Amino acid sequence: MNSQSVFVQHVYLDAVGIIVGKLEKDGPLRRYFKNYIEDSYFGESTFELAQKKLSYQAIQIALRQSKYESEDIEIAIGGDLSNQIHASTSSVEKYSFPYIGVYAACASFVLSMILGSIYIDKQITVNALCFTSSHLGVSEKQFRYPNEYGIQKCDTNTTTLTGGVALILTKNRNKIKINSFTVGKVVDVLSKNVNDMGTCMAYAALDTFKTHLTNLNKNLDEYDQIITGDLSLYGSKIFIEEAKKMGYFLEQKHSDCGSLIYDITTQDVNAGGSGPTCCPVVTFSYFLDKMLKGEMKRILVIATGALHSQISYQQKQSIPCIAHAIELEVNYAY
Repeated sequence: MNSQSVFVQHVYLDAVGIIVGKLEKDGPLRRYFKNYIEDSYFGESTFELAQKKLSYQAIQIALRQSKYESEDIEIAIGGDLSNQIHASTSSVEKYSFPYIGVYAACASFVLSMILGSIYIDKQITVNALCFTSSHLGVSEKQFRYPNEYGIQKCDTNTTTLTGGVALILTKNRNKIKINSFTVGKVVDVLSKNVNDMGTCMAYAALDTFKTHLTNLNKNLDEYDQIITGDLSLYGSKIFIEEAKKMGYFLEQKHSDCGSLIYDITTQDVNAGGSGPTCCPVVTFSYFLDKMLKGEMKRILVIATGALHSQISYQQKQSIPCIAHAIELEVNYAY
């Protein structure tokens, strides 16, 4: 029995809620974002409270799009980059549904979708709420330096998205189906450079990509796109080059959410975007739109995460990485 890569049945996308910051709204995908904030504080006194509010608002948006009321949600699964995933936990404290907090760094959202899919596939629940959030001000303060410090950044640095994403999965038939998933393994290439996490995460993405195709006997031709979460400019190049050595030619098949969310030629974002919301914001706006329009039938989404801590990198420890994958397809029988 293969427990790493699994097919699921009767798991569908019910509703999506997305809210982004001004930098994301000003980017090339602007037309997909109806809900956005102009003020990074979102009317709050701290960035941390703003992130909590973004998470809460994303859930509210998803619930308004769904046939489910908050009282109908049977399980909620969420996580983020803030210490002890506080933004996620505090954003659902007013709800009555059961909650599971998860952490896989920038791969947290896909991990929550995997767990939600298991709950529904195994008929434990009929629905699952998956959510995440991130904030540039919170992540910079926690993992690098506060923005106010004004430190010069490296070309390989990425910019954490400000936003929130929530998604409701259901057992009831709908247009978009969850077909399968692969739970990633920890991959550590012994990199200690926290200013270039795209490079080390690329190898985790490669491992999960190959594992998914091998374990489930899949061919690259079955997918319209292989989508990575936040490898951005430098990590994406490595992902494509190393995949070619394995016999997979991805030049026309690969897209990276961190490379799509911003215009790196006109926006001051260095190597592109990152953060827990990076993958789901782009996937469930830009790529979901293409699937609903019939321009794409099946995509493989590989979310990547760097699993270092504030202490581990200061102690010069290497950065372990993870990548979780989930396969989405159009349900033409709907």
